[in-house]
Amino acid sequence: MNEIREIVTRAVLAKGKKLFRVRQIITPEHSAFSVLGCWVINHEFEAKLNGKRVDVSGNFEIDIWYAYDNNSRTEVARGIATYEDSIKVREIVSENIGDHCDVIARVLQQPTCTNARIVDEGIEVEVIFEILVEVIGETKMMVTVFTNSPHYEPIDDFENEINEDFLNDRPIEE
Repeated sequence: MNEIREIVTRAVLAKGKKLFRVRQIITPEHSAFSVLGCWVINHEFEAKLNGKRVDVSGNFEIDIWYAYDNNSRTEVARGIATYEDSIKVREIVSENIGDHCDVIARVLQQPTCTNARIVDEGIEVEVIFEILVEVIGETKMMVTVFTNSPHYEPIDDFENEINEDFLNDRPIEE
């Protein structure tokens, strides 16, 4: 016989993701002649629930390897880029019975430099990355409970088939 029961559990109530584009101008110590490389490191961020949105704020370090003095010398310029934005979340479960929700945020695509060009003010860098957010909270679910037979004892047939005295039972040939 089957029963249907209502249980309380923590589940993903809403989720969303967003592709971020951040432009930052880094001012090098010397006038840049060409850009040789760009790295994005030390990405840190936090996410907070704000109604039907999750507010995300964070920063990362941009390191630009550039040449100057008519491509005869190189240097690395560093800068910190900060960002703040909101991610819309789509509701998955409508019944939230708790007062407190947690937000789990993960980076789907790490910050990557997609473009770096020399402008009048310095070197303009474009960085893209993608963040996924999930809102976790308490909700109710209906589950089907299947009952087993009242007396179930597993029988291990393998143990019953083993004859531990099989060597002793053999006739000895002389």
